[in-house]
Amino acid sequence: MSNEDLQQIQGLVTAAKTVLVLTHSNPSIDVMASVLAIYLGMQKLGKTVTVAMESAPLVEVSNLVGIDKVVTSLGGGKNLTLSYKPYAAGDFEKVLYPGDSDDPNAGFKLIIVPKDGITPDVNNFSFSFSGGTGAADLIFVVDTLEPQQLGALYSTELFPAIPVQNVINIDNHDPNKDYGKFNLVEPDAASISEITAFFLRAVNATLDADIAGNLYQGLQQATNNFSSPKTGAATFEAAAICKRAIPKTQPVSTPTPVGGAIPEDWTQPKIFRGGGGNV
Repeated sequence: MSNEDLQQIQGLVTAAKTVLVLTHSNPSIDVMASVLAIYLGMQKLGKTVTVAMESAPLVEVSNLVGIDKVVTSLGGGKNLTLSYKPYAAGDFEKVLYPGDSDDPNAGFKLIIVPKDGITPDVNNFSFSFSGGTGAADLIFVVDTLEPQQLGALYSTELFPAIPVQNVINIDNHDPNKDYGKFNLVEPDAASISEITAFFLRAVNATLDADIAGNLYQGLQQATNNFSSPKTGAATFEAAAICKRAIPKTQPVSTPTPVGGAIPEDWTQPKIFRGGGGNV
């Protein structure tokens, strides 16, 4: 990923006030650890964050920090929306709001002015609520090949077009559809947690003991305690980043790469390895 891409991602994260973090049903420890690390990291940056997936968390992820904050539906909002269908562009010329009245019996009014020759059918009007937890400035989708994999959480309101301009898509699977504005898709990565560790550091989210502890568990699970053939330099670097954030009083096993000491360059700052057609 180029420095320009990284600056755009940093700008997107900085500007966001409300953040949504999503994943598919029954995620692994690695995936859930990453989802919750992003949730906690965005909170530390001062964002209002919702974390959601279609299914209730499995027992195997119950010890991850933040698991009690996961919701299984995005719910409705409190904004009342008036819709008219069928509608052709120009049927209504304008909508007027006369303003509040001091008369308590006057009520609230909106005046819809139709185009000459158009007589609106009152039966074509409907009301709904919007602006719930699904309304967000920034959406993270983790370990999800395409938005429809989110199940009941998927909606065309959240994903109106591809690429989605406010979505950061994080994955390590080759068939990923690159549906986000930014696609941090790295098939060579041994885990989602290592991608997430580098991402959080790049957007200046402080990795505290809770975030690092989650990610370290994810790294261990995804790599079978660092014995997977996909385990590489980036995996050990991510583990080192996490271990430095975990207090020494908290026991954490230390992975050692085959062949001896850890090369010095593994602990140097790292830029994301890119992925997807939109990055």
